[in-house]
Amino acid sequence: MPSILKRPWSFVWGGFLVGLAEVLYFLNYETPIPVTTGLAKMFGTLEANITHTDFITRTYSADIHWVLIGLIAGGALVTLIESERRSWVKYPPRVAAFAFVGAMIFGFGTRLAQGCTAWHYLGGIPAMSLTSIVVAIVSIPFAYLAFLLMAKLKAGGFMKHHEVKATVQKCVELEYLTETLAYDPDYKPHKDPLRLGLTAFFLLLIASAGWTALQGSSPNSIGGLAWTEILLKAMIGFLVGLGIAKSGFGTECAVMSPKSLLMKPKHFEALKVAKITQTMFTGMMPFAGLLVAILMFNLTILFTWIVLGWDVPVVAEAGRYKYGFHLGHLIGGPMLGIGSVMMLGCEIRTYARLGMGYLTGLAALPGFMLGYLPYSLYKDRIDEIFFSRGFMKEKNMLELLPDSVFFQYPFALAYTALLVALLVWTIRKGSKIAKVNKKEYVMLSTDEIFLKGLHNQELDEPNAGGSTQFQPVP
Repeated sequence: MPSILKRPWSFVWGGFLVGLAEVLYFLNYETPIPVTTGLAKMFGTLEANITHTDFITRTYSADIHWVLIGLIAGGALVTLIESERRSWVKYPPRVAAFAFVGAMIFGFGTRLAQGCTAWHYLGGIPAMSLTSIVVAIVSIPFAYLAFLLMAKLKAGGFMKHHEVKATVQKCVELEYLTETLAYDPDYKPHKDPLRLGLTAFFLLLIASAGWTALQGSSPNSIGGLAWTEILLKAMIGFLVGLGIAKSGFGTECAVMSPKSLLMKPKHFEALKVAKITQTMFTGMMPFAGLLVAILMFNLTILFTWIVLGWDVPVVAEAGRYKYGFHLGHLIGGPMLGIGSVMMLGCEIRTYARLGMGYLTGLAALPGFMLGYLPYSLYKDRIDEIFFSRGFMKEKNMLELLPDSVFFQYPFALAYTALLVALLVWTIRKGSKIAKVNKKEYVMLSTDEIFLKGLHNQELDEPNAGGSTQFQPVP
């Protein structure tokens, strides 16, 4: 049996690490983890150091984002521990193109929705932000439409939580074609011109951001930020990257998964979706992981607010227009859903996959940069169009209640109880559908649960084969 460090982890444990990172960041900075604007500032270093233009830096100052650096490093370290860098995964050019276009859509969507899915789902929902809940709800149908489009374009088999070589090779034996589309034993990633070009852009970005950090003039540079804060932010990002890389944790796939309960197996088969993805979705494994992260942060907010007297963090800001919920949220939310699916994962998941060596992560990076450009170039005009058209001033659900602890405390406790009940229901329902007990649901990875199902299926058939217990393949 491989060690816990060598094996993939469950979504529950991935969600635990992501939730722990959110808690640590909040306890130090009293806000959820910011991600998207940090990447825009890193793109700004390319202008400051190389092109000497101001397309991005007119809005976002050039700087390094240590959380993002830690997140990418966390994904990279997992591949070293598991002895399986995901550069072996061969995506056709059209899937890389989907990731590029999806990142453009997602990047612009973050500007309109004033935050990525991580900001709203992992930060806003725990903070009882009605805006973030609406962003999540409006994103789901559009994410599903993007899912259908990807399937129609023969990309359904590529939409997985991760590509794990041991699982894929088992499916090669069983001739499950939808599980093996990205596997080619003759593929040489170091000879792939698309991968080499995208890797060069990635390394250039890291080198440029690193050079800016060494200059010591920007707020987050080595001279501008204390070493303790640099290490803390990098460690928090590392925890997020580790949780995602070990489990496949993501935000958009999580909120989509409960809808799969309405889908019949033949629907998945018609779309040629990978069988392991069907196991993951119908078992609501991503949803369970997301709920764990949300609940951990929500409990922390509850404690610091009720016991320590801190403010509940605000995630809905609208600049000078001051609306807590505006047109940008309604338009940006669907863009986040569409972009996440086309990239094969949300933004933070894409960063971890970037560190792991996935081609889609590399392809998404320049897409993000182009997605930020319209907003950085026309910020005032876009703000006026989308942020001045508001629906309410309140920034979370507590502000809709009378300003009294006798109303707000019970509501907040009931909100937390609802999250707990939802998590319990998800584990019970999901484990039943996945045909594992609750302990296995929490402790086993998606790949292990999938392979366990294959093994049980073999035992039910004449001349059943041997065990399919997960073993890492170098």
